[in-house]
Amino acid sequence: MSCDITSGFTLGCRDNTGGVKSIYILSGSVTNVVDASEGLINAITGSGTFYNFELFRQTSDFTEEVAVTPENGTVVYNQTMNAVFFKLQTSTRNQIKVLAQNPDIKMIVETNNADNTSKYLYVGEEYGVQLLTGTGGTGTLFSDRNGYALTFTGVEPNPSSFISASNATELLAVMNGITLA
Repeated sequence: MSCDITSGFTLGCRDNTGGVKSIYILSGSVTNVVDASEGLINAITGSGTFYNFELFRQTSDFTEEVAVTPENGTVVYNQTMNAVFFKLQTSTRNQIKVLAQNPDIKMIVETNNADNTSKYLYVGEEYGVQLLTGTGGTGTLFSDRNGYALTFTGVEPNPSSFISASNATELLAVMNGITLA
């Protein structure tokens, strides 16, 4: 196995935007993921529905930490999605309860990035992510958040792959047997 790098990168233009616009969580299963090239998915096959959870701007984030253990010769990628949902309400409470019970969540993270090849990330591809921590609260002041802050985490052998799509229509075209809602 060669560990030689194959290219560098330039800074490019200042056309990047941080944050997460929404997350899609699968109710169903994935049977196959096809990479168009290393780290760029052009097809996801399975059954079920990816449900869209919209997030308010500048409230939620995704991080991926590279964790190397030289003594063991291992590299893993710790994935963390922090999502904020507004309003303490029955419907949200019930969805959170089901999410907390699911040990293998497949998730698509829609970033605010305008770059067509860097907008959607497929998270938890092999082992899934789990809802491990969360809080719900009313706040104190009238201007405080009334809602939930949830943290989904997972450990994967590879970094998250990007999905070859720039909008929801293109994202749906990548799906085979899976719908978006």
